[in-house]
Amino acid sequence: MIRVYGQRWITAMLMTVVFIIIIISGNSIAQEAVIKEEPQQAQKGELQVPEERKYLVKEGDTLWDISTNIMKDPFLWPRLWKDNKYIINPDLIYPGNVIILPGEEIVIKEAEPVTAPLTAPKEAEPIKKAEEVPPPADEEAAPPVEEEFAAPAVTPQKEARPFTLEGVGVLTDEVLLFSSGFIVSRLEDKGVIVGSWDKKVLLSDNDVIYINRKNNPAIANGDKYTIYKVVRQVKHPITEKKMGHLVKILGVVQITDVKKDVATGTIIRSFDYIGYGDKLMPYKKALVTDELLKENASARKLRGYIIDVKDEKIQNAQLDVVYIDKGTKDGVTIGNRYVVVRPGEKTSRYSPGEGMRLPGQIVGELKILSVQEGTSAALVLNSVRTITKGDIIETK
Repeated sequence: MIRVYGQRWITAMLMTVVFIIIIISGNSIAQEAVIKEEPQQAQKGELQVPEERKYLVKEGDTLWDISTNIMKDPFLWPRLWKDNKYIINPDLIYPGNVIILPGEEIVIKEAEPVTAPLTAPKEAEPIKKAEEVPPPADEEAAPPVEEEFAAPAVTPQKEARPFTLEGVGVLTDEVLLFSSGFIVSRLEDKGVIVGSWDKKVLLSDNDVIYINRKNNPAIANGDKYTIYKVVRQVKHPITEKKMGHLVKILGVVQITDVKKDVATGTIIRSFDYIGYGDKLMPYKKALVTDELLKENASARKLRGYIIDVKDEKIQNAQLDVVYIDKGTKDGVTIGNRYVVVRPGEKTSRYSPGEGMRLPGQIVGELKILSVQEGTSAALVLNSVRTITKGDIIETK
């Protein structure tokens, strides 16, 4: 009897274990099904951002750099700022931040006249008919249209990467010249921004602004002014002499209305975000001169230093703007080229070199964009190492 009950107990236990195993395996299969289904649902999500549209910010990155290197146009940075709403201040992005790049819809809109995949077959039929018809007027009209649409595909060469010594195409961009900034000892104050029509704090293209014009009684409708801000006072990195104030060009405003103390204007071009307290100076159109484009050797031997950089970056390279401690009084003119020299290291007194200094190395080349009395702004044409404040410049 005991043996019978023992067998039944063992049988019941075995059935229970089998039942538990079946339940566990069923759950795992269900989980696998869910896991397999999830990617399919994620792929169907219209708001999912493809990985290729994400950019991970690295140390030293700015929105200007990202739009230059990835979007091939530095002046698209406001679009990056607008599309990434978590960025409050466009000057403050940090390593690890994820920047969402503009999606394909922008490319489609810009390329719509070029690609026109749906209309291409319709255009093909008239071409065949045109070959049979004696008057070739339609055929002759077609090439100019193609050339017009082909032009945007050629313009990206303006990015000029890699930038060769002979390829000065990037210097034909008046925007680069205008926005490069400069160092001066005295500043002109033709007005200060005190407000905006829609009460925005950070301003850009097409925003309407209000200007305190007390220092500028001659201001009139239609006048254009350059908007700027003083970034900092510049001291020579070697001598610590005060060189002046670094001026950053932010944009251009056109006056639309003038009252007793306040003028109204519209921002017609912005190179950086504009804010209250930014000031106005007389507008001067930046022109690409022959001196800038040609190989313009310096008239005299010169040795100086890089005293500051435009974007407060520690490491600068190709297409960055830097400032040197030489100007018109030293014979510097627009288009002059200079090499950046890194002094050779001094060997140890106890080494085979016995304390001798090794030869210096050329690490980059500059071209002068604009000249003040004692300073100049220059573009880094090329570099084999990073360039920074305190580096030596010499006549090429």
